[in-house]
Amino acid sequence: MRLHFLAAAIVAVAVCVAAQGPAPQTSPIHASQSIESAIDEAVVRYQIKSWEIGAESYCIRIKGRDADDSFLRQLKGLPVKPASDCEQKKTKEGMAVIDKRSKKKSVLLGVGDIVALTDDSATVQGSYLCGSQCMSGGVYHLSFDGTQWQVTKYDVYISQ
Repeated sequence: MRLHFLAAAIVAVAVCVAAQGPAPQTSPIHASQSIESAIDEAVVRYQIKSWEIGAESYCIRIKGRDADDSFLRQLKGLPVKPASDCEQKKTKEGMAVIDKRSKKKSVLLGVGDIVALTDDSATVQGSYLCGSQCMSGGVYHLSFDGTQWQVTKYDVYISQ
């Protein structure tokens, strides 16, 4: 009898959660590839420009995967690489992100899904990691000025 009650309670909770549907802030909008790429580029450029701690390179992950060569070429002149060119290395202080080839300090930058998109604004999940005491995750707010996307604000949700 208890087993049936427990099973019924689990089903009821699952039905309630499913009925609510996905939260609007977490369901990605599927934009055309060129818009997505322009937004991703704006976020990466913002992350690098606002970076205050020295880094040899920036290893980029877009939607959980290595940034591809065509995306990295858009960032000409910046020391960018695919995420797989960096590794997390144990240190006396905890952990640091390093460039696999040069063995120098690096930062892993992540750009996630576009969570809201209109003709002239967007929000995007993003993060960075450079060590056990150096990380952040949040939402980037962007606006489109008619020619390009620019980050106007970053709401930090996780920081250390």
